[in-house]
Amino acid sequence: MSAPLAISLVSVTLALASFVVNLVVGHRAAVRARKPVLVFVDDPEAECWVLRNVGNGPALNVVVAQRAAPRWFNPVRVPPLGRETSFPLTWLGRVNVSGLGATYGDFEGRRYTSTLGAEVSRAYEGERLPRWREQEIRRYWELGAGMGSPTVAGWGERSSDFGT
Repeated sequence: MSAPLAISLVSVTLALASFVVNLVVGHRAAVRARKPVLVFVDDPEAECWVLRNVGNGPALNVVVAQRAAPRWFNPVRVPPLGRETSFPLTWLGRVNVSGLGATYGDFEGRRYTSTLGAEVSRAYEGERLPRWREQEIRRYWELGAGMGSPTVAGWGERSSDFGT
């Protein structure tokens, strides 16, 4: 192989590698720019937990559940959350004896999970909570403030190895 041909092949290979890396990095940046991130905030004024979207995109098809290891229970569907909006989780009150989790999606169908347990918040890509049948998921308007004992599973109980 001649030197000019070898230099040309190396140049083409480097250009192709650079293109692929820039394509992947650009795609990840675009996803991150529209990614919703939900966090649980204890709001003493509202006297309940509040689910807040601190990300850049809307959170769609949001389901909130409680956790008492290793069980997830009481799945509740809440309305979509736009960027920098909040939703009070009035049925939970200020419960602090169970973990909380939410699964949600972005407008392109990617799924995410946020959890709170032992005062530690985490956000994950992908759906990490159990899946419930639609009939097992209650709607927020069906619940009044305070469900009673928050550690006793009320509906939709699922065991899970995933922790908060």
